[in-house]
Amino acid sequence: MESQWLFNLLLMLQFVILTAVVVWAFRLSKRLAQTKRQHAEAEANQKKQVQVLASGSIGMGRRLVAIEKKLNLAVEKQSEILSKEGGVSYNRAMELLEMGATIDDLVSKCGLIRAEAELISLLKQESRKNSDYH
Repeated sequence: MESQWLFNLLLMLQFVILTAVVVWAFRLSKRLAQTKRQHAEAEANQKKQVQVLASGSIGMGRRLVAIEKKLNLAVEKQSEILSKEGGVSYNRAMELLEMGATIDDLVSKCGLIRAEAELISLLKQESRKNSDYH
């Protein structure tokens, strides 16, 4: 009788342990599913953010290319105007700049006013920058 009682007790104990393990596994699987959902939502949000940033970057790149084209055209037109109007003195100023002349040198050697010499110097610098980028 006592062995029967002990057997029933062990059987009940196994049933309780098995029930606890099943409940624990069920709760664990619920938490795992919730964590998976959270990760999927976070990943979707990150993908949306990357798409927004990428489209913004593409748009900004296109704008920069358009602005660069306009700037290059303006520099070319300015150079044409300078070479047509200035004749020899502007061409000479450009040559002197290439050799390392200062703005004061341009004023004294080419007969330019200071504003003209500064403008030619700036155009030359822009021309160098543009040629460095390409």
